[in-house]
Amino acid sequence: MIGPARVILLAVWLLNAFHTEAAGQIEYDAPDPVLDQAVTRCLNTEGVTFFETDRTLCYNAAIFPEQFLKLNELPAAQRVILTSPGGNVATARLMSRILQLRGEPVIIAGQCMSACAMVLLPGLKQVGIHRSAHLAVHGITMMDYPTWFGWLRDGAAPSRINLVTAQLGYDFDYMLHLSGRDHMRDHLTSVAVDLGFIQTVSRRMEKDAADWPCRLDPKEYWGILDAQHLKTYLGDRLTRLESFAGHWDDPGNRIYREITQPLGAQTYVFKGDLQTAGCADGS
Repeated sequence: MIGPARVILLAVWLLNAFHTEAAGQIEYDAPDPVLDQAVTRCLNTEGVTFFETDRTLCYNAAIFPEQFLKLNELPAAQRVILTSPGGNVATARLMSRILQLRGEPVIIAGQCMSACAMVLLPGLKQVGIHRSAHLAVHGITMMDYPTWFGWLRDGAAPSRINLVTAQLGYDFDYMLHLSGRDHMRDHLTSVAVDLGFIQTVSRRMEKDAADWPCRLDPKEYWGILDAQHLKTYLGDRLTRLESFAGHWDDPGNRIYREITQPLGAQTYVFKGDLQTAGCADGS
């Protein structure tokens, strides 16, 4: 019986067969049947697993200590296949360090969301992108305080009391936002990746979201990373690059098209979050 991951992988391959990168001439690597087999097996295997037959380490899990600390217990691998819905940014920095110390080449396949795309991806020294990959940044991370304050307040400017409260750390919602922003700045600096890796996407999401008639909390927006973005900010760290979906309306983005609402070519929100905010119709 063909597993669901194999069906998805086959569909993505067929849909991307004639895909070209409109933003520039990017040379993509041709599919590798051996790698495809390893990716399919990993996408069908939940958790953190080591496959002895081809010495592949499969990380198909969220980014939490219970999962990523298992990496310390597994032997050296020929490759690591990474697929994850993400996790806490601070926690992901610890996992990023473990992957750096292990030193194996990493293949991103399937979903690489939130902290996976924001922290693990730029922290890798040897990274390949499989055509099944969906890379998405979570939240308008780099939004400044005045914009953040007025986002759900019809653009109202913070008062002096608001500013002092934020500076003293008593605006707890803002402190969570600020913590994520500071972690991203510190992490990208520590792994020698230009801050534009996250700033560019954050600014694009902010613009797309501001043009939408209904506002959600800044953390509810998602920004897709494309091949040109990876080439620009990761450069030689990319050891393999297959043609993957880098825009919402790309045929290879079949799964997320069904459960999200686009606000721009590379910005979207989940339909469930729209409904929670009371603006499922986009108004």
